[in-house]
Amino acid sequence: MKYSDSVSGVFWLIVGLSLSIWSLTYEIGVLTRPGPGYLPLALGIILILLSLILLFGHWKKRASPTKQTALSSSTPGRWKKLVYTVVVLFVTGFFFETLGYLLTIFLLIALLMMGAEPHNWKKVLITAFLATLGVYLIFVLLLEQPLPRGFLGV
Repeated sequence: MKYSDSVSGVFWLIVGLSLSIWSLTYEIGVLTRPGPGYLPLALGIILILLSLILLFGHWKKRASPTKQTALSSSTPGRWKKLVYTVVVLFVTGFFFETLGYLLTIFLLIALLMMGAEPHNWKKVLITAFLATLGVYLIFVLLLEQPLPRGFLGV
């Protein structure tokens, strides 16, 4: 296990524990009627589980030397992809209210797919459309949550 994996695992473990403890200051509720502390608690538990998987993952399988060099921070383009992703997420947050939820999520998914690995436009557009449609069906139609409509009114 690389040192950076250990640091990442410990960092996310601390974040998950902090989030879980903080969520207990709010009413948790039940599954059918969740309170304001329900989502942060669930996310904290998920972070804890994933960080433990990262921390204890080396017991099952050690990374091969080729994987370690491929994941090295000196890999060309890795920092460019990281900066690109952070910029796209920042711009998404900035335009969220103006463009509206559906258009923003569509563009977010499309831009992140194009920035991560080169894909053909057909695959990018279909994936972004289906993901946006799925989010719309779940949150707007099923859960009846109001989402920002933006200047287009959608």
